[in-house]
Amino acid sequence: MRRSFVASIGGFFVPNLLANFGAIPQLHPSFQFMPGVCGAAGAFFASMTLHLAYFNRKWFQGIAAAIVGFTLPYCATLLRFRISQPPASAGFSKLVAPTVVTSLLIYLALMFWHAKSSNTTFDGLGEAVGADDYGQPKRKWERVVYGVCLVIGSVVLLLLLLS
Repeated sequence: MRRSFVASIGGFFVPNLLANFGAIPQLHPSFQFMPGVCGAAGAFFASMTLHLAYFNRKWFQGIAAAIVGFTLPYCATLLRFRISQPPASAGFSKLVAPTVVTSLLIYLALMFWHAKSSNTTFDGLGEAVGADDYGQPKRKWERVVYGVCLVIGSVVLLLLLLS
């Protein structure tokens, strides 16, 4: 899941560029970053699906699920906007609601698929993930780098909040 967040950064910027140049349609005239929100969710789930496919050694299912996970947030949002046609004054929560609902459904489907592929229950999967310390810094230099990044990130967030 940690690695999938990095993919969502690219998933935010690439669809926005494509929408600005007319390669894909803008979803809403008053919120120009809607393709980026959908793209970030899609890239996150495509990356997470491919990681799960690698882990469970189920590549054909994983590639098909990654394609669906990548395109479904954008298609669901596009369909909702075509049907309901929200006004230009629509709030942010009304605009991202289709992406959020689709993302929750995709996440649950991926977790059930992973639990089934790992021959464990859904509850047992949650306990295994909670007890896993994969990716946590173990050596001293890793803990120092982690601490420095944590301090820098906290300072930047504090400066953003105070400005």
